[in-house]
Amino acid sequence: MQDDTVAAFRARAERRGEAVVIVAEGELDLTGAPILAEALPDGDEPLVVDLEAVGFMDSSGLRALLEARQRCLESGRPFALARPSEAVRRVLELVDLEREFELLEAPPA
Repeated sequence: MQDDTVAAFRARAERRGEAVVIVAEGELDLTGAPILAEALPDGDEPLVVDLEAVGFMDSSGLRALLEARQRCLESGRPFALARPSEAVRRVLELVDLEREFELLEAPPA
């Protein structure tokens, strides 16, 4: 029997114009963070993580975002977060990291 109290995490990459957008959905936690990391493609196109449908994020999810940002910075690849949900914004504000990320109102079309 499936436990519906645990929201699965999904992440899929979509090419939108010159950027790659990772659409994330669910709980970005200890089980979701590796799924996000696996979805991040290599390349030099701008990378945007759309977090509108993330209902929960813990320190594991934050770490995955920070590691993705660092990888992009090291390679000169632009990185941004789009539409961070209230849950994501709360964590970013709690640890005073909202200024460390470029935050977009919407992902590239």
